[in-house]
Amino acid sequence: MLALITTLGMALVSAIAVPPKPAAYVTDKAAVLDPARVKVVNEKLAQFERDTSDQILVYVDQHLPPDTTIEQFANEAVHQWGVGQKGKDNGAALFLFTGDHKMRIEVGYGLEAVLTDAKARQITSTIIKPRLQAADYNGAVEQGVDAILAAARGQEYKGTGRTVHQTTSAPPATTAIPCVGIALVMAFFILGIIVLIAKRGGRGVGGGTYVNTTGSTPDSSSSFTDTSSSSSSDSSSSSSSDSGFDGGGGDSGGGGASDSW
Repeated sequence: MLALITTLGMALVSAIAVPPKPAAYVTDKAAVLDPARVKVVNEKLAQFERDTSDQILVYVDQHLPPDTTIEQFANEAVHQWGVGQKGKDNGAALFLFTGDHKMRIEVGYGLEAVLTDAKARQITSTIIKPRLQAADYNGAVEQGVDAILAAARGQEYKGTGRTVHQTTSAPPATTAIPCVGIALVMAFFILGIIVLIAKRGGRGVGGGTYVNTTGSTPDSSSSFTDTSSSSSSDSSSSSSSDSGFDGGGGDSGGGGASDSW
């Protein structure tokens, strides 16, 4: 009987409609946040992961899925999105549903020691709630995030200087080096052939040969320049996506606190 109840409970949780994993640390589907301020908070959370390996998300929407509690949604979302590092479960997420006036801080097992249920409740009730009641959504998110980060820093996890997103999506740092090296070798090889032809062909005929062959040299030089430009472009593209989010493989949350306003 107990096994049947457990199975039914798991089936109910798995049936919860959870959106796809966010591409950023801050998601505002309710369109209540200032995009410029969202960008700042997003970069702050990306840097926090680089420093500590902890992953903290903010998810804002208007309504919960039908017949779903915020506790069910938050727990399943953290699980499906893999918030936190695998084996550490050092993730947390702040959920706000503006139309339902509900919020929750869901905490992964690895941060429970510092971001306790009592601490999460204090953050929601004394920091976030008053700002939401004043319709200050930006302030609620910013101050709430700062309080969560301050608590999470008490856990001595160490970062690698890179986010999971940077590690999994950025091209290897050495990719551009072989391309440049090959281009340099080819340029010197062509230059050597030109010099050799010029010496063997004599001053008269060789001069014509030298001129004609040199005509192809700019192409080689251009090819080298294009390779460098392409490398710079790839690097710039990678840099612009440094603040994206990828789950680290964390499991479902271990605690947290819910509130309303």
